[in-house]
Parts: sequence; structure tokens; C-alpha cells
Amino acid sequence: MNRIELLRDKKLDEYVFISQVLFLLLAGILLVRVWEPAVMADNTLYKNILILVFPILGLILVRGIEKSWYNYKRLKVDNVINAVYLVCIVFLLTYERESFFKFLLLMPVVVSSLQYGTKVGYYWALFGSLGIVIIDYIHSATQMDVDILVIGVLWLFAWLLGKMSETELEVREELQRLAAIDGLTGVYNHRSFYDFLDEYMTKTKKTQKSLTLIMLDADFFKYYNDAYGHQKGDEVLHTLATLINDEIKEVGLCARYGGDEFAVLLPGCEGKVGLKIGEKIRKRVEESEFEGAKILPGGRFTVSVGVASFPEHCEDKEHLIQKADEALYKAKHTKANKVELYYSVFDEIGHSLQGKERDLLNSMRTLLMVVNAKDRYTYGHSERVMQYALQIGKKMTMWEWEIQNLMIGALLHDIGKIEITREILNKPGKLTASEWQAIRQHSVWGADMIRPVTSISGAVDVVLYHHENYDGTGYPYSLKANDIPLGARILRLADSFDAMTSTRPYKKTVSLEGAIQDIIMHKGTFYDPDVVDAFIEHLEETKNLSEAASL
Repeated sequence: MNRIELLRDKKLDEYVFISQVLFLLLAGILLVRVWEPAVMADNTLYKNILILVFPILGLILVRGIEKSWYNYKRLKVDNVINAVYLVCIVFLLTYERESFFKFLLLMPVVVSSLQYGTKVGYYWALFGSLGIVIIDYIHSATQMDVDILVIGVLWLFAWLLGKMSETELEVREELQRLAAIDGLTGVYNHRSFYDFLDEYMTKTKKTQKSLTLIMLDADFFKYYNDAYGHQKGDEVLHTLATLINDEIKEVGLCARYGGDEFAVLLPGCEGKVGLKIGEKIRKRVEESEFEGAKILPGGRFTVSVGVASFPEHCEDKEHLIQKADEALYKAKHTKANKVELYYSVFDEIGHSLQGKERDLLNSMRTLLMVVNAKDRYTYGHSERVMQYALQIGKKMTMWEWEIQNLMIGALLHDIGKIEITREILNKPGKLTASEWQAIRQHSVWGADMIRPVTSISGAVDVVLYHHENYDGTGYPYSLKANDIPLGARILRLADSFDAMTSTRPYKKTVSLEGAIQDIIMHKGTFYDPDVVDAFIEHLEETKNLSEAASL
């Protein structure tokens, strides 16, 4: 129940409370009139006390029952209370010939019409009318004019109050719908996404099930928008939202997260299920026709998709969004038009660490994010390098613990750049001697930073020596051949390959074929011949750079 509904129910309860006070006060007067001849005679004090005590006790009883059973079949509880009240009033009216008190039969009609609408109000108007008929039968009444007026009033109040309540509810729901829906795409908006995320996260924690978040981003949308204008871009976003909603409407909900990015919440679904649904959406978009999509790379409109799940990948909603975002950016930077389920070597390593070492690793992860933020040309560089190094290590049949050290070293190999200024990292021209010296020191600084974490000590040499050349011309210590640890020799090649095939401030991007030719040309000088052979074999098997980076 959202804040607006809570506010409405609070106000409605106030109106119902006032109505109950007035009707029970009149019922107290009726009770006094009925009991007076038999019990109280002319004792005015007792009559006045009863008139005050009866409604107070009645309200305490009614409110106590409603509060205790508020979340358990509220309508049934209210119906029982109204029925008891109606029976009591009809019973008292069989002793009272004053027609005015028949208006007490209005309370169930007023209360039920305000709370539940016209239909329920009509039911109690009918029961009240039957009560009047019973009273007239007992009194053998011959004149029904006043009673017909009372019955008419019962039905009039049921209709009037019920319609007012229903109209207010319809208007409120429409306003809520307008406030919750994105006007352009027709799916939920950013604010509604967070409302549903809070609601689903609370339910998921109670039921101990899973909650999966899918983040989707349109590939090359800015290029399309610039080429055809915002109106065509808006049409594409609307179509994308429709396609996504069609695929997930039975299992979750879709929201526009911002710009050309959408979010899908899948309550009760694990990460693998989210991965399958994300792939269905990606394929559906790729196969759909979009006007003017021929100008885009591949000639098709595509989306990149990131998937993360709670509690599989995170502990709270903030980290769920962060993990899904990381998976999305990995999909986008390794290969657009791809679905990526969140995975982080840092998380795997962190499970085996405790206390200060886990804190140190988390600090390094943060520092690496800072490095990526400082150097706009190397976002995702470390993960791509890790993937290349991982495949080479598998090709060379390294031991599992060696591959783990290699992966950690690859992820952290640039962490020493935290000591280098943003201006040097992003300098478009040639570096000065002092600037180049700072660049050459980053491997030493990086090794020093990770050395305190003893659980990953095997990665220290990988980081320290990853710029050493096979022929001894590298840095920082000019080691050569097998004096350089194998992990560092592998990382030397993986790092250089990604540098050649990525946009860098101090080097031009080269094609895959050009990068391979450069590697072969420096085989035995910069790179270990065995490492080169393993990498070339891997590239031939994967056929292209995108697959090489993602397998």
C-alpha cells in the first residue's frame, strides 16, 4: 500500500469514526427510551450516564475489533459489526414507536458505502429496509408514509455516498497511473521503478526467494537520434518498450530507467532465468524492423543487456542496481547486442577472505573504479585483458591456482595508475620524460598496493612484471625470457593486444588483423613465442575479437 492509499484510508477512517459517534450517541438515547419505563423510572442521572457510556463502550468495542482484524478480511469483520448493530437497533425499535429513531438504520449504509462503494451500500440498504418491514409487522403498522421515506433515504445514501467514494477512487487511480507511467513509452517511470523495487525487495526477503533485475540499453541510440531527430528516436523508444513489455508482462514489469535505458524486475526469478528472458528480449529486438536502422553498425537495431539477482549477487537493492549496471556495461563494451549475467572475480576472491584482507580487496576494487573513471579510454580494459589472459592460460594448461593468480593480476594490473594524474592518463600528445617515468612506475606502485593481501600474493609478480619484454628491454627491471613469471608474460601480451585494438590517447586503434601482425612481428622480442602461439590459436578458434574477449 503506497503513501497516497494510506492517507486516503486514514481520512476515510476519520469520516467513518465521526459517523459511528453520532449514530451510537442516538442509539444510546434509543436505549434509554426503551429501558426507562422498566428500569430507570425518572432517574435522570442514570439516563444521562447511559447516553454517554453506551456510545463510548460501543466505539471502543468496534475500533478494537477493527484494529485487531484490520489486515485479516476487513470487509467480513465490518459486515459482522454492521450486522450486530443492525440487529440490536431493529430489536430496540420493536419497543419504540417513535419513527425518528428508524434513521439509526443508516449507519451500516453510510459506513459501508464510504468504505466499499455502491454495491455493498445497496446490500445494507436492503437489510435496513427489511428491518423496517419487520418492525412495522411487529407493530401492526397501517400507515407506511414515514417508513417509505426512511427506506428511500437508506437507498439514497447508499447510492450517493457509494458513487462519491467510487468516483474519488477512480480519479485517484487515474492520477496515480499518470504519475506512475512514462508518458513517452507507456511503461512505468523511474520513480515507480524504485517503488516496486522496494516492495519486491521486502517481499523477497520475507519469502526468501529471488529477485532479478535486467538492465537494457539501446546500442548506438545517440547516433540514430542525431541522424533522424528526436521524434524518430522517441518512436524507437516506444517500440522498444512495447517489445520488452510483451516478453515480460506475465512474469515481471518494465520501467524506463532513463534516456534509452530500461529496467525489468522479475520477482521470484533467479539469475539464470533472467539471463534467458534477457536473451529472448535481445533476440526479439534484433529481429524487429526499425525505420532507418540500416545506418547502424550491422544494419539492425540492437540492445545490450545486463542481469543481476538478489540474493545471488548482492545483499540489498542498491548493490542489485550496481551489479546489473556493471553487467550491462560489460556487455556493451565487450560486444554490443549481448546479454551478460553479472560475474566478478573480486566477489569470488572475497568469499575466501576475512576481516582486514576483505576490506583491503574492496578498497582495491574501489581504487580500480577510480582509475577507470580517471582514464576514459580504458573503461572495461582490465576485464577485457583478464578474459584474454584467461583464455591464454587455459590454452597453456596452467594449473587452476596459477589461472586464479593470473586473473587477479590482470584485473589489478593498472591499479598503480591511481598515483598518476588524470592529465597524464588522458594526454593526447607525446609524453614528456617525467610523465613517461610516472607511467613506467605504475606497475611497481600497483604491486606494492596489493602485497598486503596475503591471500592474493601470487598475483603480485604478475602485476609487477607485466611490462617486462621477453628480450629484456622492458621495465621496471629489464628481466628477460623465463626470468619473467609466466603469468606476467601472458599479461604482457593480453594488455598490449587490448591496447592496440582499443581507442587510446597515445596510440591509434588498429584492426584485429593489424594487431595479430604486430604480435607476430614482435614474437621473441616483446612477447614469449609460446604465449603468442597459444593466443593466435585461440583467436583462430573464436574467429573475431568480440568473441575472443567474451568467451
